[in-house]
Amino acid sequence: MKKITLMMFALISYVGFAQQEVVQDFENAPAVAGFEGLASASLVGDPSGAGNGQVLELITSAAGNPWQGAEVILADDSSLDLTSDLTVSVLVWSNVPFSPMFKVETTGSAAAAPFAANTQSHTGSGWETLTFTLNTGDDGTAVANGIYNKVVFFPNRSSDGQAWNTPVDATYYFDNITGVKGTVGGGGGNTVNPPTSMAPTPPARPANSTVSVYGDAYGTAAGLNNVPWDDPSTLTEENHAGGDVLKAEFLNGNFFGSDLGTVADASAMTYFHIDVWISDDFTAGQVLNFKLSNHNPGDGSLTGETNAYEYTYAVGANDSQTWVSIDVPVTDWNNVETQPGFSDIQYLTQFLITSAGTIDVIYMDNFYFHQNTLGVDTFDASLISAYPNPTQSSWNINLNNSNIQSVEIFNTLGSIVKTIQVNDSSVSIDASDLATGIYFAKVQNDNNQFNTIKLVKN
Repeated sequence: MKKITLMMFALISYVGFAQQEVVQDFENAPAVAGFEGLASASLVGDPSGAGNGQVLELITSAAGNPWQGAEVILADDSSLDLTSDLTVSVLVWSNVPFSPMFKVETTGSAAAAPFAANTQSHTGSGWETLTFTLNTGDDGTAVANGIYNKVVFFPNRSSDGQAWNTPVDATYYFDNITGVKGTVGGGGGNTVNPPTSMAPTPPARPANSTVSVYGDAYGTAAGLNNVPWDDPSTLTEENHAGGDVLKAEFLNGNFFGSDLGTVADASAMTYFHIDVWISDDFTAGQVLNFKLSNHNPGDGSLTGETNAYEYTYAVGANDSQTWVSIDVPVTDWNNVETQPGFSDIQYLTQFLITSAGTIDVIYMDNFYFHQNTLGVDTFDASLISAYPNPTQSSWNINLNNSNIQSVEIFNTLGSIVKTIQVNDSSVSIDASDLATGIYFAKVQNDNNQFNTIKLVKN
């Protein structure tokens, strides 16, 4: 019995030891890409002469963003299994002290797993082995649990893992990512569940009290567009449940970025609003981090980001596969990156979202800023004139003191028979195709107010 116990102990010890192995040694040229202003990410021979073969070289730039870094897509047979042992060690070279953050993600055909990150400190004494334990949730992530085929290095993290350091011009080397080896599979993460209902209709608000980014509730919107530096993440407009919405797919890890169609000035606004539909099933630790990025004020004095604001929304158990309206004061956002003289949201240029906790796809609608004031629903019907009325061919409708935004024609059963978008003080409505009878015209002005008049077709 004693011999069996000793043999079992030896076997358990051997198996436990054998679980840790070099998962990525950079000899097989994995896919590597730098981001957010990193000067260079490339595979080079070990410059120290220590005989490590090919290693990953990262050159940071003082002109880049603090969160600059590089991602490494591991081969399908060289993935990290972090379902039980959450430690990963990496051989790191530096001649100056720094605190790299190591992050694990999933992409492509990998089954979705919560993104996780941890930060460790390097003394600057050349090659050192750093061990990252991926249960600390650095940078708003979760505890690792799954198979991961992508790792990300961030060289400018603070030593406590809570903030970003000011970037510097420096060179670092990484080699021999060691952990439990796994195999990616499972067919591509969660099933996409598109909206089954339209987003909530925004309330009427006074003119000039909103700045619209996406949605048709408040006139012309700035719009959102894909950006080349976030390939392969995508942003597409789709129609679901009778309405257009934006679909954002986090194919570049857990990150999605977009440009506004036109630079927006929201400095006079006090609230941020967006309706979000989270496609994925709910799991603990789901978070959406929104970022508003302001850029060059237009006079040529500065280029790139001048300041940025971030807001974190913790997803609740009842928030998946339903419309969630996020409506928060602008003062709730954190100013995370400010150049001298810039501290507002006057030059909104980019909108970015970072997800955590197995969120792969979200849908968005009604993205706007507002002053938290509601407009009067109706205006004086005496301001509307319609002639000829009755008519056999067409009605001419005029509105005093403001423009007509739209006109909806209803029959006596309450069905809409015509809808006309106007944006002018008058409109001619063809009635030749309508049956003889009584109709009602709901006229909406550019203050999102409305009133209804009766029309007669002979």
